[in-house]
Amino acid sequence: MDADELMILGRPGSGKTHYGGQLYGRLQRRPGALTLQTRAGTPTNLALFEEVLSALQEGRAARHTPTATWDDLVLPLQTASGRPVHLAWPDYGGEQVDLIRRQRRAPPSWQARLKSSTGWVVLIRLKAETTYPDAMDELVRRARPDAAAPGEDEARLRDWDANAAWVELMQLLLHVAGVGSLQRVTKKRLCVILSCYDELDAGDCAPREVLRARLPLLSAYLESVWAPEALSVWGLSALGEPLDKDSANERFIDDGPESRGWVVLPDGGEANPDLTLPLAWLLEHE
Repeated sequence: MDADELMILGRPGSGKTHYGGQLYGRLQRRPGALTLQTRAGTPTNLALFEEVLSALQEGRAARHTPTATWDDLVLPLQTASGRPVHLAWPDYGGEQVDLIRRQRRAPPSWQARLKSSTGWVVLIRLKAETTYPDAMDELVRRARPDAAAPGEDEARLRDWDANAAWVELMQLLLHVAGVGSLQRVTKKRLCVILSCYDELDAGDCAPREVLRARLPLLSAYLESVWAPEALSVWGLSALGEPLDKDSANERFIDDGPESRGWVVLPDGGEANPDLTLPLAWLLEHE
């Protein structure tokens, strides 16, 4: 049976490292909607996850994955019915995602994977994204006849607003995958995960409402391009609370990494400890 493939995508610092480590540890100890394939053997590049788990077991945050160590990492999973699923990190460190947008092209390995994959998981850490909320007001001000000449803002010249950056990246990914947008996308299901959700103070707001409020242009683009049944937005706290790289959290050690971390479903509600739920959603209706 051919395996479905899900791609994990995200910029540097978006939480892919902790999600990957926690997901692997959880699959070993507390399987959820998805489980590890029993006959697939041990992934050859397991050391990346082992380093993350080792740090978490000591109550410390894992260190960022350097660019030089990024690898084509694949976790072999299966559904409750035994259907095989490959969960792929084509860019574990995240730098390749930024490079694709800057160069406006994807390497051959990405092209093949984007075309063959069943669905995409995009991790966005909202608190780390750059936005310019006053951009529209500034454009209106500059249009006035008596407006003074604008001064140069080096930050704005250097760093794109996250709304524009993400929209362009998603357009590039669809183009590389050979997916048109004249009709709403249904074949490449998209799961947007708002990572480090515990730092957002979202209250009772559903994740999709949080995305609409924080990155309205991106949210509007996704909702206009993907069919409603092919798009979902989730909240994720892979650790449940922030950890430091250099000092241990004794409470985290006592509880164990497998008891920490949760997701918030697209419609909101109580946090759920099953970190595989967003991935399982991508496989629905296939």
